[in-house]
Amino acid sequence: MRAEDLLQTHIVCYRDTVELRLTGELDLATAPLLHAAATTALSTHPRRLHLNLTGLTFCDHTGLRALHQLTHQAHTAHVSLHLTGLHPHLHRTLTQHPPTPSPHTPPALRY
Repeated sequence: MRAEDLLQTHIVCYRDTVELRLTGELDLATAPLLHAAATTALSTHPRRLHLNLTGLTFCDHTGLRALHQLTHQAHTAHVSLHLTGLHPHLHRTLTQHPPTPSPHTPPALRY
């Protein structure tokens, strides 16, 4: 099965905000798709990036790392990142075992 069959990304632009919707599984096979979609979304130079995780059905350690890398990508691009549709299990994982924030990560983006 191809990575594109496991995770679909959809980008919608609204003025100075971009919504990136994920549907499917975020893991070792699909993390590069998130990185590519985030790079595309950030190339539009938005002020805000909304990452919609409503359709995310699975996220492993590599997926968590990909989300953390996206946080760094957004910060580097001076874009405010907002997570929406966060499943309770993923929320619990992020709050119980947050990644160590980079000293360059603004407090608003820290878990």
